[in-house]
Amino acid sequence: MNGLQQWWQSLVKRERIVVAALTVIVALLVFQSLIWQPLYQGRDNARNSVDKQAQLLSWIQKQALVVKQLQASSTQVTSSSQSISQRINTAAKSRKIEINRFQTSGDNSVQVWLDNADFSQSLLWLEVLQKRHRVIVESISVSETNKAGLVGIRATLSTNL
Repeated sequence: MNGLQQWWQSLVKRERIVVAALTVIVALLVFQSLIWQPLYQGRDNARNSVDKQAQLLSWIQKQALVVKQLQASSTQVTSSSQSISQRINTAAKSRKIEINRFQTSGDNSVQVWLDNADFSQSLLWLEVLQKRHRVIVESISVSETNKAGLVGIRATLSTNL
C-alpha cells in the first residue's frame, strides 16, 4: 500500500485527475458488466419464461375442454336404430367435419374420405363414433397436407353387429 501512495504522490495534479477519471470509468464498466447487465438479462429471461408458461396454460386449458368433450361423449350412447351412414353423418355434423366421399359396403360397413380435415377434430369425431354411436374403425389411412394441422383421411368404418 505504501508503494501505491508514493506513486500517487509522485503524480502531477493533471495526472491524478486523469487516473481518478479512468478509475471511475473502469468502476462503472465493472458495475455495468457484473451487476446491471445480469439483472436486466434475468428480467428478460423471466419475462420470456412467463410468456411460455402462459402459452402452455392456454394450451392445457384447450386440451381440458377437449377432454371434457370426450368424457361427455363417452357417457352418451345413441340407439343402434339409425343406419351406419346416419350415425357417421350425425357425428360429422356435430364436429363440423366435411365428408368428401362416402361409399357404403353392405349394411354394416362404410368407407369415408376426408380432405383437409382438422386433425384434432377428426380424432374427436372418431372417438364420438366409437363411444356414442358404436361405430368402429376397421382401417384408417392418414396423410399430411400442405397446411399445418390439416390431414387427409381414408377410413373404413363398420358396426360389426
